Amino acid sequence: MPFDAFLLDRLAREWNVRWRNMEVSSAWSDKSRVILQGWSPASRRNVFVLVAFTPGYARIHETQHRYDLPKATHPLFLRFLPFTIDSVFTQSFDRILWLAVHWTDDWGQETSGYLVIELTGHITNMVIMDSQHNILESLRHVQDKKRNRIIRPGQLYRLPDALPHPCQTHQTRDLSPSVRQLLPDAEAWSLETFCRQYETSALSFYILDHDERRDLWVSPLPGWRAESTDEPDTVLDKIFWNKEQERLRTSLQDQLVAHWRDRVHHLRAKLADTELMAQENSDIWKEQGDLWLAYQYNFKNQQETHVPSFSDPARTLTLKLPEGKTPTEMAEHCYRQYKRIKNRRTVSERLTKLLAKELNYAEESLTQAREDHPIDYYRTQLKHLNMPQGKKRQDNLPFRRFVSTGGFEIFVGRNREENQELTMRRARPDDLWFHVKQGSGSHVILFTGKRQANLEDLLDAAHLAAYYSPAKHSSTVAVDYTKRKFVRKKPHAEAGQVLYEREKTLYVTPDDNRLRKLGATHDKLLD
Repeated sequence: MPFDAFLLDRLAREWNVRWRNMEVSSAWSDKSRVILQGWSPASRRNVFVLVAFTPGYARIHETQHRYDLPKATHPLFLRFLPFTIDSVFTQSFDRILWLAVHWTDDWGQETSGYLVIELTGHITNMVIMDSQHNILESLRHVQDKKRNRIIRPGQLYRLPDALPHPCQTHQTRDLSPSVRQLLPDAEAWSLETFCRQYETSALSFYILDHDERRDLWVSPLPGWRAESTDEPDTVLDKIFWNKEQERLRTSLQDQLVAHWRDRVHHLRAKLADTELMAQENSDIWKEQGDLWLAYQYNFKNQQETHVPSFSDPARTLTLKLPEGKTPTEMAEHCYRQYKRIKNRRTVSERLTKLLAKELNYAEESLTQAREDHPIDYYRTQLKHLNMPQGKKRQDNLPFRRFVSTGGFEIFVGRNREENQELTMRRARPDDLWFHVKQGSGSHVILFTGKRQANLEDLLDAAHLAAYYSPAKHSSTVAVDYTKRKFVRKKPHAEAGQVLYEREKTLYVTPDDNRLRKLGATHDKLLD
């Protein structure tokens, strides 16, 4: 958009008529915009003037759009509002607009000065100065690398280094880059003719159209359909509003696409890992356990023996007895591994279906996000995605859910009501109940049923009980556990308060790696 020095100079002449004697009574701003509100005697209406500092979109014009800005007056203008505009002009060939203004100071004296709006590339500023060009206040404090230009209260205002004027250098290359981009064939356009019109003030405003692009400048250009207009502010307001809305829509779309793209990659990797777990062969461990029991008497005088496989007699297996172990202990170890892998396979098969379903949903959402939608659609979707997990899933998926190292499900209550529901209704009599010792925290259930959990499973549940309690940052946490049938509701107490007996105690030091493997550190729910 060629909001260059030529266009600003031509606009300043328009504003010098329309804004003369306009009393500016309010000013609001955020990090990239300032809006001035005033009453224009010429048009007899309220006028809203937008000053935008966003790189690539820096401009000044009247606006009909209402931006969501803080309602409090910007501190820059507190001392000077209301002020009256006496004249509008540009002093040099640059995107710097001067407003001669006057206001009443703190002592009731009328004071004259200037409001200078700089839109010069990366240097964007608003400066209020007195009639002697002494800076009174500025929106931003600037000190360039050459240290020959300082913008601070009390300093004398100095203009930035002057730009080469194309009508003086007679070089097309001195036009602003935004204008040169509109000239695919610079030789088909006469700079000399343009400069003569500019110097005689014969320039008007033209709406330029090419394909689906629309711009505003002070002269027709080759290759563009040109239509003169006497409402440049309205045209600028509409063009820049559409550009900013499209940029916002694209930004929101990119955020939504990035979320679902990352989600799809994550689910594909997780599904692949789960499918591998579902393919684990637990029968190997059962056979080894049977072999240890069947040939345990071979280890009376030796630590290693070679025996035929039960499943394939032609294949020979080597059984090597570790130091300090008995064949019976090795058989028990193999059977525990067999049960652990079998349980893990059962859970993995169920998770595979759930993950495949969730992956399908994520892929459909990614396809939908890549399509063009209104801004409100992306805002709604991103707002939903940014909601806490508990708020999104509380109704359709109670309890935090994890899987232990041995493949047992672990449920963790989120609040008193869930603790009550989990312990008193969901848990079975032989399931294991965990809670931090003599403290508040979540109820944790390790769903073992009548199966035997090993130490790693117990430690997984104990770590979760410690993590979801106020003692999570302690160096050592005592966690009690007992069978659910030894837990009862405390009489006349609030939901979640219980009494228990026949407990055992585990002392755990919170292990980040264990919690990360369980998914607790990111609160990842498995189903």
